Amino acid sequence: MHEPMSKLTPKQERFARSCVETLGALSRSYRDAYDAEGMSDEAVKSEAWKLAHLHAGVGARIEQLQEKAARRHDVTMDSISDELDENRTVALEERAAAAAVQATMGKAKLHGLLIDKKEVTTPQGISFNMILPDAEETAAD
Repeated sequence: MHEPMSKLTPKQERFARSCVETLGALSRSYRDAYDAEGMSDEAVKSEAWKLAHLHAGVGARIEQLQEKAARRHDVTMDSISDELDENRTVALEERAAAAAVQATMGKAKLHGLLIDKKEVTTPQGISFNMILPDAEETAAD
């Protein structure tokens, strides 16, 4: 859970809005909001992740904007879960095992049962595991 929202700078607000507009493409959102010229793709990805997940207020603002967008489109975890159940049923009826498995995995991710992780090593040789947001992995930057 994120800390209470603090006043954001215009760049932080632009980053948060871009995160929602691009469906979580953090690197792209970072480049939209900040001057990232000269930064490596890995540096941009790292800074974007830190801003979205560790900065007090930015993550809360992203969540607030996502909730507003979901209400506007009447999308909830339950409605998506129901759609995935329907997709799995149709896939099984059509004997499309891969599609059924994909629907099951999508539901598991939706409910937080599967988490993408990546081991990151800093230039100083410090290694740590980073939990990656799903959309960052699938979005085209």
